[in-house]
Amino acid sequence: MIRIEGLRLEYRDGRQAVPVLDNLCLDIAAGESIAILGPSGCGKTSLLYAICGLVKPSSGQVIVDGQPVERPRRDVALILQDLGLLPWKTVWKNASLSLELGGAPLSAPALTTEGAEGPGRSVLMQCRSRSAGATGRSPLHFEDEALMHEWRRRRKSPFWAYFWLLVTGVWAAGQRFYLDRPFSAAVYLVTLGLWAIAGGFYWNEMQKIVEFTPDATLSTRLWGGGWPQILLFLVVLGLSAELLSRLIYDLFTMPRQIREANLLIAQQVQSVKPILDELGLDSRFYDRYPHQLSGGERQRVALARALATHPKVLLMDEPLAALDAFNRERIQDLLFQLWKERGFTQIIVTHDVQEAVFLGSRIVVLTERPARVKAIIENPCVGTSRTSAAFYEKVLELRRELA
Repeated sequence: MIRIEGLRLEYRDGRQAVPVLDNLCLDIAAGESIAILGPSGCGKTSLLYAICGLVKPSSGQVIVDGQPVERPRRDVALILQDLGLLPWKTVWKNASLSLELGGAPLSAPALTTEGAEGPGRSVLMQCRSRSAGATGRSPLHFEDEALMHEWRRRRKSPFWAYFWLLVTGVWAAGQRFYLDRPFSAAVYLVTLGLWAIAGGFYWNEMQKIVEFTPDATLSTRLWGGGWPQILLFLVVLGLSAELLSRLIYDLFTMPRQIREANLLIAQQVQSVKPILDELGLDSRFYDRYPHQLSGGERQRVALARALATHPKVLLMDEPLAALDAFNRERIQDLLFQLWKERGFTQIIVTHDVQEAVFLGSRIVVLTERPARVKAIIENPCVGTSRTSAAFYEKVLELRRELA
């Protein structure tokens, strides 16, 4: 599944090269769980970055699923040490972020639609159909009533989209906020702000001309103040054309925008909701923000976001370091259960020896920087009771290896 061949990685510090990994070789089978231990700063995080394609090796290569890693892959998920949750997004939006950025999951289960031709017609086909495109109201059908309820609660309505378009129009871009496109709406509002500022200066210049020359002709009032007024006139004209074109674009493409928004929502419902529920984050948590969650709950949101795209490989960089002992063991149990049920390849970087023994079917010990493989320890105690004699002996063996 993963083959690391002669991996060497170094960072540049001015003119000086700082080696981090040196001739590191490792083979990881599909569905295996690997725990990586090593001294602080030896390059464990850099190794994860190289596996998921975030950094380019100085030499050597990383092969995932038979293909050299040259860029980030959609089937490889990474959970950062600080979790990387966006504070302005809710639990639902944070867990759905990978779908918003990367599209539909690679192996998501198909959904059926009411009135579809034949069994198992997918959401994608339904949302591209002419009837759905014309009204945006063609209902998707989920066999699970909870999924259907969530879909009905979150889907976008053509009525409200056109309502916000006609009520706010060029003034607030409310329809874009309604369709969960805040960046596009922000660009809209910035354009509107520039138009208002330029228009204010231009109006002031016109008033000066009218004040000193009451009988001035229209052309004199429009651009008789010289190049500054002509430039302001062109700016106001250009921004007005931009705002008007955006308004017309939204007016005629609203059915397609609603269809695309509802397609994304359907993907979120089928992929994110079951994972959140499985992780113990039910509908009471969906609309909460990260600051309203405990450390363990934030960890579960990060895990849900990573699993939403059904990755083949899950990389974790000390994800449980900030948790207390009780929550840490609960999340460890959850990670082990998910790994056994879903069968993905798992690599976890940790400084906790007991965590490595509990989660790693093999434990890789690295040397000081530049990191090489010091030892690979087979671990038959993965997932066993933490109080058993065999588990305790394996922990002692690993501590002796690290000494």
